[in-house]
Amino acid sequence: MTVSWIDNLTSIEGVNGALIVDADGLIIHEGGDASAELAPHSALMVKNLIDKIGIKTLDGWQWTQCRTGDLVLAVCNVYVGILVLVMSPDIDLGKVRKEAMSVRNTLLGKFRPPYTSESGG
Repeated sequence: MTVSWIDNLTSIEGVNGALIVDADGLIIHEGGDASAELAPHSALMVKNLIDKIGIKTLDGWQWTQCRTGDLVLAVCNVYVGILVLVMSPDIDLGKVRKEAMSVRNTLLGKFRPPYTSESGG
């Protein structure tokens, strides 16, 4: 898997870490300074969130963010898993959301099966 997309996210000033966690709570990919420390906790949190709200398929954008005193945590669906971002409170969320949507579109293009509506006879 090409990792330039995660580098684009973690290069945004204020993004401390980025993880992609699958529906089973396994980490698919991580990047950034804080990701190694936060990975096990974030993966567990995402797994619990998925179980609690009953996500059966990873469809739709589903951007959610939460701000605490010292950080902003955001999660969103990037088709192959849930993107978890750990950020500083003074982050430019518009820039981060735009790049996260770009990541989603990139992964959607790489991993979506090439279904066609043509019937083969």
